[in-house]
Amino acid sequence: MAARRFEQMQYSLEKNVVKLYGTIVTSTSGAIASQDCMGAVISKTADEIGRYTIALRDSYQRVLSVSVTVVGATDAAYPIASGIAHILRNVAVSSATVPAFEIQLCRQDTGADAEVLDGASILVEISLSNSSV
Repeated sequence: MAARRFEQMQYSLEKNVVKLYGTIVTSTSGAIASQDCMGAVISKTADEIGRYTIALRDSYQRVLSVSVTVVGATDAAYPIASGIAHILRNVAVSSATVPAFEIQLCRQDTGADAEVLDGASILVEISLSNSSV
């Protein structure tokens, strides 16, 4: 379990909820140009289309929820073949050695793995349980 001091008052029936927030800015082919995420490190998963590994700095009991929002260009339509939807893969947040999971971006029409558009921002909200009760 995470041994950090977290802000209280989540107003939740779930005990010890930890929320982490991150922003990824991509360059070309989904490569990460910059990232900002307290409590985790986000990296592009090698040899995978549209997949990002979230390595947590602490172990947690389980994932409660992950929300991903792709921020597109100001006025241009977002092509349906681009990564808009997401699923989670390889969830192992309670690992004592490498607590992590992967976010897989995919096409909304077919569900096939897909990259985001070049220069897109990806906002991530992660809800984790820090309690075994």
